[in-house]
Amino acid sequence: MYLDFSNKRARKLIEDYELSEDEVRQIVAAARINLATFDPEYRANVTQLSQDLDRSRPTIYNWADRALDATITSLRNIRTGRPPKERATRRTPRLSND
Repeated sequence: MYLDFSNKRARKLIEDYELSEDEVRQIVAAARINLATFDPEYRANVTQLSQDLDRSRPTIYNWADRALDATITSLRNIRTGRPPKERATRRTPRLSND
C-alpha cells in the first residue's frame, strides 16, 4: 500500500496524534473498507489490503467495523444547531417610584 505523506493535513494529523506508519495503514484500510461498503462507485480489494498489511481479512474487517462504530458514536453525540445563549445574570424587575 502506497501512502503519500506530502499532504499537509496528513502530516499534521500524524504529528498531532503521534501515529506510526502501521497505524496510518490501519486507518487507510478501515476507511477504504467502509467507503466500499457504502459507496457503490468505490471498490476496495480486501485481499490486497490484508496482504499489504500482513493481516487476515477478518482483522481488516474488524478494524473497519470498529472505526465505523466510533464514527457513528461520534456523529450521534454531536449536538446540532446553535448552542443556547448564556444569560449573563438574571435581572430583577425594577420597582417604580410612583
